[in-house]
Amino acid sequence: MPEKMPQLIEQEPFPPMSASLMAYHSELDLRILVADDGSVEKAEIMNPSGDAAWDELADSRMKLWKFSPAIHDGKPVTMWINFHAHVKCEIPVYIGLAEIVCATATVADSVYTLLRAGEAFDALASNFSISKSKQNHGDLGQVDISRYGEKVRHVLKSLDENEYTEPLALGDHFVIFKRLAADVRFE
Repeated sequence: MPEKMPQLIEQEPFPPMSASLMAYHSELDLRILVADDGSVEKAEIMNPSGDAAWDELADSRMKLWKFSPAIHDGKPVTMWINFHAHVKCEIPVYIGLAEIVCATATVADSVYTLLRAGEAFDALASNFSISKSKQNHGDLGQVDISRYGEKVRHVLKSLDENEYTEPLALGDHFVIFKRLAADVRFE
């Protein structure tokens, strides 16, 4: 048994369900093969909805999910997990976001201190982020925040334009998000 189980970090929402399908199949039992890099190698719906097209779309969305990998003997490993999901009908909420992803809490706290001292978010993202978004100064563009867990969604919804979060634990990393003004993008 690994010392650390995979944790869901980011998910693509399931496709919309018809009302009749939702009445009977809003709870899904899933079997997911999480790779040692946190990506989803395979996903299976253990209790199919009865709508093959919906099940196929759901499967393709699950393959876009991101997890923190399982850790065994101090190393990331590939592992099958059982996962229970509740399908909800929610209106997508898109907001302009930028991020700084840090490998450790110590680095994230230091970056946060620099932000509070007036340093520019885009410059800090370029210098400290370990995410691919650092090439765009942390700019993620318009993001449907339903892709994040409930705690992160709640924090992001409460941000005003140009405000940023405290460092948030997201899997094995720590993220500082900034809500961008609707018409502002880092160049």
